[in-house]
Amino acid sequence: MIITSIYTYIAILIRNKLPKEKWFFPAFLIGLLLPDIDTIIIYINFSNINLGNHTFGHSIFSALLIYLILLIIYEIYKDKVYLNLANGIISGMLLHIFLDILISINLVNIFWPIPFNAISIYDNIFIQYYLKTYINILIFLLFRYFFFFSIKCIINNSSKKGYLIKLLSQSMKAEIYIIILYSIFVILNMKGISNLIFFIGYCLSILVSYYTIIVGWNSFNYFKSEKNKKGLFKKERELININ
Repeated sequence: MIITSIYTYIAILIRNKLPKEKWFFPAFLIGLLLPDIDTIIIYINFSNINLGNHTFGHSIFSALLIYLILLIIYEIYKDKVYLNLANGIISGMLLHIFLDILISINLVNIFWPIPFNAISIYDNIFIQYYLKTYINILIFLLFRYFFFFSIKCIINNSSKKGYLIKLLSQSMKAEIYIIILYSIFVILNMKGISNLIFFIGYCLSILVSYYTIIVGWNSFNYFKSEKNKKGLFKKERELININ
């Protein structure tokens, strides 16, 4: 069960509790999304090798390797933003791995590539098909919320990224279409097609999330005070309608 967008929602809820250091929050978001890169590769069959579910992206060794590389970059350039980047990514990745062990029903191979048994605390629990369906719909709704939050961040930080806002507004609409199509084929009991729609929708949603965070990086540094909410949604509508 893939629940990455739930983690982005958690990140939004706790953003004011996180260190208010430059680059930390966008790095934290990337870290939260990064482990599921293995899931994308498996679903699009990018590699003919059967890597299994939740493997290299969910390994603590992969997280530590990325952290080490970023620390080396920090040591070379002696710029604190690279240290914030490293701390944000490792924090996000470890939180994702921990939450997957705690919440997800999938096996999590946290010691990959060492041949230890994968971990799941729900080995003997069966989740009904329709409950999974409701969770999958929630996942797309939360992706939509993350895109909306991203638009707010871009506007609040006065970023001139109308093209990104347009992409996000279109992606918000796409999430609704995905939910409708997915629900129709679930109701028709066409599991093969509904699963395909879910996987395609999920991959597109997380790729848009990656792109949004990277391109709008500075907009996510940390959310400014919401004192000046007046006119925010008016500005948002104007920017969304940019041609």
